[in-house]
Amino acid sequence: MTRTTKTTPPNYYVDRKGHDLFWEFEQGKYPASLAIGFCYFNMLKYERRAGRKTEDPTEDFRKAKRYFREYKRLLELRRVGKIHDQGLPLALSYDNFKEREETYLARLERLEAQIKTGEAKFL
Repeated sequence: MTRTTKTTPPNYYVDRKGHDLFWEFEQGKYPASLAIGFCYFNMLKYERRAGRKTEDPTEDFRKAKRYFREYKRLLELRRVGKIHDQGLPLALSYDNFKEREETYLARLERLEAQIKTGEAKFL
């Protein structure tokens, strides 16, 4: 299956290897249900926001359509078994949440400090 989307993500959305989140979703690096939900709710967000944040809704509708294309692609990849929900139970679990929260918040603080000092090594 080839990607039909012709848009290029801005550099701030890609990792050091040039991969954006959509690529990571399509490679199964995140649970399929979460990736599909991410696209679905972003479709709704941009649809709802259209004409409210700016007078011209064109950009928001373009983004909604981009998320819709990715949503459709992820549904197809899931249907044919190329992406799965591995890791979903942990992502949805409250078990050990306090420890995961501390780890995540420390990571954010470390990344913020690295960005401010120019030492950031992006993902």
